[in-house]
Amino acid sequence: MDMRDTDQRTYSDESAQDLHSMALMGNAEIVVAGQQDKILSINMIRGIVTKKVETDSEIVVMKKSRLLVCGSTRGDLILHDPRTMAVEHRIQAHTGTISDLDVSGNLIVTCGFSERQGTLIIDPLVKVYDMRTMRSLAPIPFPNGPSFLKMHPKLSTTVCIASQTGQFQMCDVGNLTSGIQFYQINTSSYVNCFDISYSGEMVALGDASNVVHMWGDKQEPQMNHFSNPIDAPTMPVPPTGTVGDNEPLSSIGMPYYTEQLLSAWPAKTIFPVGRKPQPIPSAILDNMKMIDFVGYAPNPGLRLRNQAPSLPKVNLRDTPKFRSEQQKELYFGKRKGSMAVALDQDDTDVDLATGIVPKYYKRVEIKYSKFGVEDFDFGFYNKTQFGGLETHIANSYCNALLQVLFFTPLLRTLAKAHIGQACPRENCLTCELGFLFRMLEDANGQNCQARNFLRAFSTIPQASALGLFEPDEPDSKTMYSSLIQNFNRFVLEQLHQECSLDRASTAAGLNTPSGLATSPIQRVFGMKTASTNICGHCGLEEERITYPFVLDLMWPKPPAPANAHQSSKNHHHHKAKEQQHPMSFADVLKASVWRESHNRVWCTQCQQYQPTTSRKTLQDLPLVLSINTAINSKEQPTVSSGMFLDDHGKGADWLPLRFSLGVDDKNVQVIENGSPDSGAFPLSAEYELTAVVSQVQTIGDVAHLVSHVKVISENDPEISEQSPWYIFNDFLVKNVQEGEISQFPNSWKIPSILYYTKINNGPPPMIAETPNGPDTSILHMDLSISKYRDPNYVFYQLLRPEEIKVEEKMLIAIDTEFVALSREETEIRSDGTKSLLRPSRMSLARVSVLRGDEGPLEYVPFIDDYIATSEPVVDYLTEYSGIQPGDLDPGLSKHTLVPLKVAYKRLRVLVDMGCIFVGHGLRQDFRIINILVPPEQVKDTVDIFHIKNRQRKISLRFLVWYLLHQDIQSETHNSIEDARTALALYKKYLELKENGLFQEVLEDIYNEGRKTNWKPIPGQFPPPWPRTSTPVMINGPGGGAVFQNLSRPATPATPGTPSVGSAPVALGPSSNLVGIGANVGGGITMTTPSPAGASLQSPLSMSVHQQQQQQQQQQQQQLQQMHHHQQQQMFLQQQQQQQWSQQQQQQQHGFSFPMGNQQPLTPQQQQQHQGPPPHMYQQQQHPFPPS
Repeated sequence: MDMRDTDQRTYSDESAQDLHSMALMGNAEIVVAGQQDKILSINMIRGIVTKKVETDSEIVVMKKSRLLVCGSTRGDLILHDPRTMAVEHRIQAHTGTISDLDVSGNLIVTCGFSERQGTLIIDPLVKVYDMRTMRSLAPIPFPNGPSFLKMHPKLSTTVCIASQTGQFQMCDVGNLTSGIQFYQINTSSYVNCFDISYSGEMVALGDASNVVHMWGDKQEPQMNHFSNPIDAPTMPVPPTGTVGDNEPLSSIGMPYYTEQLLSAWPAKTIFPVGRKPQPIPSAILDNMKMIDFVGYAPNPGLRLRNQAPSLPKVNLRDTPKFRSEQQKELYFGKRKGSMAVALDQDDTDVDLATGIVPKYYKRVEIKYSKFGVEDFDFGFYNKTQFGGLETHIANSYCNALLQVLFFTPLLRTLAKAHIGQACPRENCLTCELGFLFRMLEDANGQNCQARNFLRAFSTIPQASALGLFEPDEPDSKTMYSSLIQNFNRFVLEQLHQECSLDRASTAAGLNTPSGLATSPIQRVFGMKTASTNICGHCGLEEERITYPFVLDLMWPKPPAPANAHQSSKNHHHHKAKEQQHPMSFADVLKASVWRESHNRVWCTQCQQYQPTTSRKTLQDLPLVLSINTAINSKEQPTVSSGMFLDDHGKGADWLPLRFSLGVDDKNVQVIENGSPDSGAFPLSAEYELTAVVSQVQTIGDVAHLVSHVKVISENDPEISEQSPWYIFNDFLVKNVQEGEISQFPNSWKIPSILYYTKINNGPPPMIAETPNGPDTSILHMDLSISKYRDPNYVFYQLLRPEEIKVEEKMLIAIDTEFVALSREETEIRSDGTKSLLRPSRMSLARVSVLRGDEGPLEYVPFIDDYIATSEPVVDYLTEYSGIQPGDLDPGLSKHTLVPLKVAYKRLRVLVDMGCIFVGHGLRQDFRIINILVPPEQVKDTVDIFHIKNRQRKISLRFLVWYLLHQDIQSETHNSIEDARTALALYKKYLELKENGLFQEVLEDIYNEGRKTNWKPIPGQFPPPWPRTSTPVMINGPGGGAVFQNLSRPATPATPGTPSVGSAPVALGPSSNLVGIGANVGGGITMTTPSPAGASLQSPLSMSVHQQQQQQQQQQQQQLQQMHHHQQQQMFLQQQQQQQWSQQQQQQQHGFSFPMGNQQPLTPQQQQQHQGPPPHMYQQQQHPFPPS
């Protein structure tokens, strides 16, 4: 056989009967033998048998060395001369047959069988012989029975021994006392072949199960040091045939077969299946009379005789189609019969006692199309005015409890008040909770994300130590009920600590915690509990006051039986006792509030362990009672609550909607759905159920959490007319009936957390003061955590207090850049199409905000923040974001670097101020930022320059190329440049709208896009729109600016006549044909307006005198504009000089930037600040700052 694994020659001889062994002699001859009486020598070139040697033994194994060593079935070692094939020596190695042998130099190793009591057993010794002296050396013991031997190709005295059971070892023949290590392969059968590679780095064992076990001494072992690739055979291309609509399928040939096809079923097994009959109407069944087995009923006359009505095709779906598919079907009129059943119209009357899980309780998943998550129809799952929370975020199991916390008014007020304060902590859960609550308030039915809150939560080491993180791949055994209960306890404790630090810092004027400080969380959720220990020997009483925020229900444990018979007997007795006296919710709550136990505790007075009575009693009742049910599953043996819920949850309200609680030093009273006896108990209150978090899990599926929340709104009449209860299943929100809340049928719905709110007849207590308006001080602070911020990379000028006018709604332009924290997950289907399973996870990397109102600082940025990230970045997307490695590292970045919380808080303040955001593709930007901006505050040029019935969304680069005649984003993206051009496009839109030309221009944009395939041609711009007066800036010679007037079409200039129209006019030192307009920080804008009231006439129809008069009028207006521009430039320089002098003064005191948190500058860095700040003037020389 050759390298292609194909046969070259086939040798046959009448003497070859049963060949078992072969040896290559080195001279193109091979020697073969077997269970026969002859040894054959074959010439491979001539293909004939050249020699036949008689032998008296059957040869089973053969190896070539200095001599030809043969092993026989009698256990003999027969050594032949390779030239004459004469027998030189014969050694009796084993009493039975030889299994295997190998040679290396002068060493021969053999293994075989021994005959004992008439049977053959494996000899446990490996025999070793020296060919020079023909003497036996020390044998090698191998207890498992050696069956295979191979000498190491690199180590001449090392042999590898293997057994049929899969055990093998490496052994040195010359040093048997060295450490021997055995190896065992994992096989369910026996080993039938064994070999070692020529490199000595790999061992292969093959078993009877057709499995090859490869073992190596390196991570990537080599089979051979100089391996040649094997020539793979060329696979024939299967014939392809094209079948048209008019060709039968039988024209395609079928392959030949020798067996009966599976599709060839006998005729008796084939029978027709009819259509499922239409259900008989109930009106007919009610009037039907049965005679024998036949029913008769009057014909209602609803259809003709012998005719079946045609039924419309119904294709009801449980999940909605993508928005792009819905728009396409709506455009082509194919929506009939293909809509999914809306959740607000399905399952209107649900009875949970039937055991059927309603659709809105099932797990919901986000599906992704090629357009991303924006194409998913979230509105299908939410027809209410409340916002749902998305999944596919790490630890998104917290969504259910976050909704409960949002609808807790006292906590919502506290969190909103907290974000109005200066909080120095980067990962503050209270701040992130306040930001999330502001989003949910503005949601109005839109889907929201808790990404920022969950990111901050994942950075807390205590949360990781407590095991609060969701597993990467949850399964049906993951207990989300335990996770959410532990998270409930943790988040309230964490909020308490953060609020305590704020109150302590406010009281002391320092950022140091105080042991005496309390928090609003303690006032809302804190249960003042006295833990008393009474020594049973000396009577010492010790008391300790604690404030737990969560009450864990204490369920009685079933008695432990002594044996199986007693277990069955006690189980039936215990179950019968429960049926006679079922344990109600009041009984469980009473046992949990007032607890007494007897243990052996260390007594400080007796100085030893003594029997002690421990008692826990409530001394104050909270405003909100948070209860962990401590129910994990119905099958949990230590919790008998599942039995109670199953027996009494069907058709009964085991969970009360209201109860009264009375507590004194020795007793606790719980009355379900009743009022407390205020005279009998000094401490009493009445509570009503406001929220329930439940675990929902069907058989074999992964569990998930849903929450039921009671929403009471006196201002909204729509909510007041409906049931106050809503279910929040991640992004699914639906109004439900009150009866579903207290029902827990079977085991698919298990309560986890209960929130009861104290009924207060008076006004609600004041927990925190809500600020009257947004705190805009953060917009005036120049903050940065970068150690090496370079002033040359600062391209913004902070807002001054007099610029902020909340009542006038500032016009601002915004653009952001992002980096990828994870790559997208895709799936290749069997038909070759690619399906998006999960998009890449993006993170905010840069945000730039510009002034948009008219004035001297129009187009000037006041925010240009790079966002520091602690998570690993997999792709900086430099081509699209302009972000370089190191730009987001506080130890390397030269830019203004801030934490994500600072950048988010600035944007949150701008949203609360009512600012109008202008940008391109803001929906995706706001989604990744995780902020919700009301639609009336967004002016997105993607939606402005878009025709509703067309799918094409026009890029920013194409719009600027067409409308402003500029080439942007040629190499990379810059957020300041993109925000500035988006603002210019928006003002261009206002101008076209005012002139009534917008629709005509928009149609022309789409026509031009189809001609150019939506790709701008650099340097070649479309003809200008003839009825606009907006200037156009194009690239001039030497990198300068050349401006055009688009008020009239281009006309070639005649000799001796100035050029008028749209011909380019270069800006030179003596040019007076153009006017200069202030565009501070964003370049210089040149305009050539037409005279007021002048008609737009063609230059060809105007005389030379008329053209000169018009030029003189234009020059006068241009001189006025130049004078106005000079005044603006002087004002700007004065402002910049004042700012620079302030920086110089602060540098003398050791700080680098005004109002910042920078470290003092080194002497080398201070030398860079001796001259005027170059970045203050570079913005006037270049249209856009460098990226």
